Amino acid sequence: MIKAGSTSAPLFFFDFNVFLPSPSSAQRTISVIGDAWTLRILRTVFRGRRRYSDFVSELGISRAVLTDRLGKLVANELLIRHAIEGGHPEYRLTERGLDLWPMFLAMWLWETEWGTGVMDDVPPVEQPRPMLMHTVCGHKMRPQLQCQHCSVVIQPFDTQAEAGPGYLHIEPGTQSMFRRASQSTLAEASAAQAHTLMRVIGDRWNSALLAAAFKGLKLFSEFEKDLRIGPNQLSDRLGELLNLGILRARSYTGARQEYRLTRKGVAMFPIVLEMMRWGDKWLWPATAPIVLRHKPCDHLLVGHWHCGHCKMQLSRNEIHLF
Repeated sequence: MIKAGSTSAPLFFFDFNVFLPSPSSAQRTISVIGDAWTLRILRTVFRGRRRYSDFVSELGISRAVLTDRLGKLVANELLIRHAIEGGHPEYRLTERGLDLWPMFLAMWLWETEWGTGVMDDVPPVEQPRPMLMHTVCGHKMRPQLQCQHCSVVIQPFDTQAEAGPGYLHIEPGTQSMFRRASQSTLAEASAAQAHTLMRVIGDRWNSALLAAAFKGLKLFSEFEKDLRIGPNQLSDRLGELLNLGILRARSYTGARQEYRLTRKGVAMFPIVLEMMRWGDKWLWPATAPIVLRHKPCDHLLVGHWHCGHCKMQLSRNEIHLF
């Protein structure tokens, strides 16, 4: 299991086909885990913490918020509450929860390359970010996401989106899968999300906008139609992603603007891919609504993480943070 040592610019232009409007598997994943506290709790469980008191002490989370998030994680079958006779109950990852490890690996990789270089939820805040070791070869390494068919490292501009067998047409006006966040919720989230990654992935609308940008959407009207988000809320979220350096606005034809991913935003592509993979596996009972084709080999894309040193495919139990 992934565990921690002693504590248990320029623009890119994509050749994506756009299918509107269809909730992707990434968006469905976001509806389950797209919350900063939820992600932080899950990451803490992956590090070996299981008890209510551990979460309170390590995350500085209020008991009311913690109880709410744990309840939702149990209801969504990511955690199971395991009662211990004569002791405090423990929260353990289910098979569905354990299968999120590649997404957290992708998040770790982005944080090391584009984040602040400190752990935002492990006291003290100034603690250096852990290194990653592959226990099979015994070397520090940078993980690589490779195509299962041709073994080439996956690049976002080498993929093309296609409508999958489970593609659904959603009539305009259908209610969004995300509820409008209250001011108290946004204030709470702002206090919890000190760094860019949690501010993007840990906010449902921001992460949904990121996924939509990777689908190829560029215009305000396209985001509004695809996500069924209100114009004021969309304007706020686009402004935030611009300020965070994830998107860049390009004006054309008078006052119209295109919103395109920066290098910093493009680097989040593996995270979005893992959201799609997890959503395809656990949230769609039949077939995926959107599939990706790997253009170098012209096969449907299936990615696996490999050790950057020995090139072996990684498994959850062979990764060690120290």
